[in-house]
Order: sequence, then C-alpha cells, then structure tokens
Amino acid sequence: MYGKSETTQYEVMRRVRLPLIILVTYAHSYGAIREGYSLLGNGWDTYEILKILVSHIMAKVAVPAFYIMSGYLFFAHVEKFTKEVYWQKIRRRIHTLLIPYIIWNLLMAAKFNSQWPILGEYLIDIFWTPANMPLWFLRDLMIVSLATPIIYIGVSKLGWWIVAILFPIYINGIWAIQPELNPYSVCFFTLGTILSIKKVDLVETCRRFVIPACILSVILMIAMIVSYRTEVYMVLLLCFRVTSVVALFGMSNQWKHSPICDFGARASYFVYLAHYVLFFRFIDETFLDLFGHSTLSLCTHYMICPLIKVAFLFVIYYFYRFALTKTIDR
Repeated sequence: MYGKSETTQYEVMRRVRLPLIILVTYAHSYGAIREGYSLLGNGWDTYEILKILVSHIMAKVAVPAFYIMSGYLFFAHVEKFTKEVYWQKIRRRIHTLLIPYIIWNLLMAAKFNSQWPILGEYLIDIFWTPANMPLWFLRDLMIVSLATPIIYIGVSKLGWWIVAILFPIYINGIWAIQPELNPYSVCFFTLGTILSIKKVDLVETCRRFVIPACILSVILMIAMIVSYRTEVYMVLLLCFRVTSVVALFGMSNQWKHSPICDFGARASYFVYLAHYVLFFRFIDETFLDLFGHSTLSLCTHYMICPLIKVAFLFVIYYFYRFALTKTIDR
C-alpha cells in the first residue's frame, strides 16, 4: 500500500472525521425530556425511537472507527519499530493527547466546582475518571499508545491470530484488565495496528464487503431498537460496531470532497474536546420556547440543535486559528 493507495487511506481518514465527530455530539445529546416518558419505557414513541436510533445505535460507530484510525496512524510509515521511534511517537502524543486531556479536564472541573482543590486526590481522580466525560477516549488511547511495544510484539509473533484471540474476548465480554479500560479500545486499536503493519488497503478491503456490511448493519439497527434495554441489545451492539465500521470505510471513498469537510476535519478535534464543556443551553431553551414540545418539535430540536452547536464550535475554532495565525505572524 504505497503511492496513490496510501494517499487514499489518509484522505478517507480525514474525510470521515467530520461525520464521526457529529455522531459523537449526538451520542452526548440527550434531547428534551418529556414528563412521563423514558426510552421505550411507555411503548413505541417516534421521538424516543429517533433518540435510540441516532444516539444509542448509529453513534456507536464513532469510537471503533477512531481507534482503528489511531492504531493505523501510529504505525504509518514505520518500517522498523525501534525504541527511538517509540519515544518519538510518545513525545508527540504528550502534546496532542496528554496536554489537551489535562487542560480540558481542568476547565470542566473549574466550571462545575467553584471551590475545587488545586492539588491532591481530586486531580488524580479526574485524571483517571475525567470530569470532561467524553475524554475517557483519550485516557484509553494514551494507555494503548503506551502499550504499543506489547501490541507490536503480539502482532509480529501472532499475526492475524491476535485478532482471532482478542475479538472473541470482545464479543463475549470477557475482560480481565482494568474494568474502566474499554475492551474495544485495545481490540480496535490493535486491528488498526495490524492493518498498518501488514500494509492492508483498508478502504479497498472494506469496499469489497460494503454491501453485506450495510445490509447487516440495517438489520442489526432494527433488531437493536426492538431489543433496547435488554441483554440482546448489548450483544447486537458488539456486532454492529464491526459491521458499521466496514460499511463506513467501504462507502467513504465515494463521498465528494468539499471545503466544508476539509475544515470540519481540522476542527473535529476541537469540537470533541469542547462540546461537553460548552453546552450552549440557550440554543435548546430558545428553540423549545419558540416551537413548543410537540413530537414534531422535539424531533426537529433533537436533530437540528446539535448541528447548530457544532457550527458554533466551528466559528470559535475559526477565530481561534485566525488569532493564533496573526500572533505567530507578528
């Protein structure tokens, strides 16, 4: 996988970042709460089904996809994984992962705790259990990044057998490592690692299976809505994460390039870091005050308001980059 094929991999990975980060914001958008209703707790309801479909099913593709890309990019252009290469990668991730993790956790802690201590057990606690809840992804990513020598040895010795070992553990929910460390962080990061080391054309491989992956994903989504809040849903979700990732990468090469997607790819990391800190609750309140709480209004609010919030974050990111550029030019 070199030349044009390699360029395609990175283009696709940039291209999918915008839709994936939008799905992440939907995963953390709980919509307006109606009295007397819960997710399928009172029978079938259009608004509740919509929330389940988007936030609790479709959004679940984001985390595995990001872990696959992270594992893939960690070993990109690495012909020999030496100690020097390892520390170079780790030093880079101190700037891109650890420092943003600390800063945005402290911002979240400061927002909700006016008298929070500067030192002591509290800081240790929010480092492991992030105050900015979505940053658990960065925590796990830092852990698996530190463990890449072990993952590299496993891939080198076992080859594709390591996938055959890890994914049954993932599917069956058997996990002996620290409980807070999500099993799919290790599984999907390792999958990305072996794809990169073996120089597998990710996009072309997924494209071959895109039709069955899409069909299976749709069937699984319907079954997951029906079985929501049961053990069956959890089992189906494990399968959906796999089929939806294949469908995502299989279709992504057909998406047209646009300046908005390019800007969205650059801004996606900022959106991820900031979206849980900057709630923009006035958007929700204004919308509901204007349009009420009918089913149509609630469904529209649920689908539109997260996109408006992402647009606000894009504007903040744009002016931040503009100010930073002007400062550097001076």
